[in-house]
Amino acid sequence: MATAPKDIASSVTPDLASLQADVTALKKDVASLLDHLQKETVNGARGAVDRLEKQAEQLYRTVYAKGEQQAEVLSHKIEDQPLTAVLIAAGIGYLGGRLLAR
Repeated sequence: MATAPKDIASSVTPDLASLQADVTALKKDVASLLDHLQKETVNGARGAVDRLEKQAEQLYRTVYAKGEQQAEVLSHKIEDQPLTAVLIAAGIGYLGGRLLAR
């Protein structure tokens, strides 16, 4: 015995409505998940930038302190041996002039 087309349509309609509701809920869940992932990615990137910024600042301070320290050492050497410092400066100036003249 064959089922009437009306019976088939009436039994399929609730299933389609349920499926449509599930797809709509799935779309909302995926959109919410993507939004959450985007926020977490941005927060992670901000954290990484903050850490890098702190490390760069610390590195800058370290390099600056070492530069100051080396300048102080050089200053003391120049004060202790002024003639040597003048001869070295003159030699560097002479070599620089010869190289630039070419």
